[in-house]
Amino acid sequence: MIDWDQHLLAPLQETFGEPVNYRPASSAAFDISGIFDRAYTQEVEPLDDDDPTINTTHPVLGVRDSDFVKPPLQGDRLYIPRVAQLFVVKDVQPDSHGGTKLILNRVKTS
Repeated sequence: MIDWDQHLLAPLQETFGEPVNYRPASSAAFDISGIFDRAYTQEVEPLDDDDPTINTTHPVLGVRDSDFVKPPLQGDRLYIPRVAQLFVVKDVQPDSHGGTKLILNRVKTS
């Protein structure tokens, strides 16, 4: 059996990951590493066969499941220092190999 976390995810995070301050809704904040993509494009299937396909763009963060005591949840927040931006987790998409893609929304500050 392949240890995806050790052989794939850990080296990817070491090479492409950046510091993230993760702020769960139900516990204290902690630091992790994540692979941030500012403009992840996702296709949305049309309701009717003759309707056009819709594309949406959201920032995403790829994380290792092993960095979390409890899995990340929708509504958690995180801060990425490189872009000086606070985000809220819109959707959590585990990949079944030890990683999770977090779909994000920017938090507007006044």
